[in-house]
Amino acid sequence: MAGTPRSASLSRMLVVIGAAVLAAGALFAWSSALFPLLAGFLLAYLTHPLASYFERHGLPRILGFLVVLLSFAAVLVVVFALFLPALLNELVVVAEKLPSWQEVMQERITPLLADLKTRFPGSYALLEGRITGWLQTTIPNMADRTVTRLADSLLSVFGVASALLNLVLIPVIAAYVTVDFNHFIASLRRLVPRPVLPTVQLVVGDIHNVLSAFVGGQLLIALALGAMYTVGLLLVRAPLALVIGPLAGLLSLVPYLGLIVGGTSAFLLSFFDYQDLLHPLGVLVVFIVAQNIEGWVLTPKLLGRMVGLHPVWVLVSLLVGGELFGVPGVIVAVPVAAALRVVMKHAIRAYRVSAFYQGETPTVVLYTRKDSEQCREFQAMLEPLLKKRGVEARVVEVTRSPRLMRSFGERLPVFEVNGEILCQGELDEERLKALLQVVMGGEG
Repeated sequence: MAGTPRSASLSRMLVVIGAAVLAAGALFAWSSALFPLLAGFLLAYLTHPLASYFERHGLPRILGFLVVLLSFAAVLVVVFALFLPALLNELVVVAEKLPSWQEVMQERITPLLADLKTRFPGSYALLEGRITGWLQTTIPNMADRTVTRLADSLLSVFGVASALLNLVLIPVIAAYVTVDFNHFIASLRRLVPRPVLPTVQLVVGDIHNVLSAFVGGQLLIALALGAMYTVGLLLVRAPLALVIGPLAGLLSLVPYLGLIVGGTSAFLLSFFDYQDLLHPLGVLVVFIVAQNIEGWVLTPKLLGRMVGLHPVWVLVSLLVGGELFGVPGVIVAVPVAAALRVVMKHAIRAYRVSAFYQGETPTVVLYTRKDSEQCREFQAMLEPLLKKRGVEARVVEVTRSPRLMRSFGERLPVFEVNGEILCQGELDEERLKALLQVVMGGEG
């Protein structure tokens, strides 16, 4: 029953899982020394499904990793071969136009500043002094920091050697982890306390499903957005379309970042190049249409409700990750938030059916149909598990009530504990054991 020492250990285990998710995200975002190791584990995790496919067909797991690595290298070669000449041409054209853009800025901004100075001399002088002081202190500091970092990372022999070493270490670590991935997971499983093992497997499995859906869906969305941005910017003849479009798509792996960086850059370059409002408005239309397609079509189809993060929480996670860990924190913020959402979902479910929330004796109801083979199999699987906990389910035949038939329809069987639907439809025994342990405690 909920409220027992076993239930308390289960609650502690959920807290441990949540803390582990946060710690993993913090390590990935913060520790440069551990970055090759963590990146290698991430790469092995991404290649695990393909490696498992090869293993099931009697082939070495390393083939899955090699296929992914070679495919990625082939894509890079094709992209550079197709787009590099056009990209270099656009960069040359933009470099030639920079002086004229500077003249345009001076022509547009100088009369505006003169008008403001004439109308509001006191406010203009105060604002000019503050801006000048800010620029005099900020720009040199930014330049010094930028030069220092570039010198440290690009010009020092150690920095170059470290970067090259990481490029070698990451695939090597990923290859070893890919081969021993199942052994590694089995070793972790042996460390989990036996009473809460089903629950841990359930929660970790749900986190895996959410992260798999997020990573795969986000990659496809980024590719689609990059294609839409590039084609749209080419149609409106925006400068650097072949640079800004793919870059905005790549940055879309972090929510809203591609829209902000790509949209702002394309808008300003179009304004300076054409000196009108038609082309910048065309850029805005491109990004607005692409974002609406992403929000109303791509995200529901590719991610659906699997990740289920509200846009407000996405923004909060990005702000918190950026504040704590900078750019790496922004990159890992949404996956960490999605994983924590899974932990919180299981914790809230356990709380809402606990003795503290509902009372000592759980009310267990099974909605079923006599003419359904699936319902009969589920009932036969459920009753022994409830008997171990000293609980008896009230079986409700829904065909006797038109209201219940309308409510549940084809979802039967539906299993309810203390007014909360625990599961519905087909369910395997191991997952049912884990769910019962989450909400009721007791032996699995």
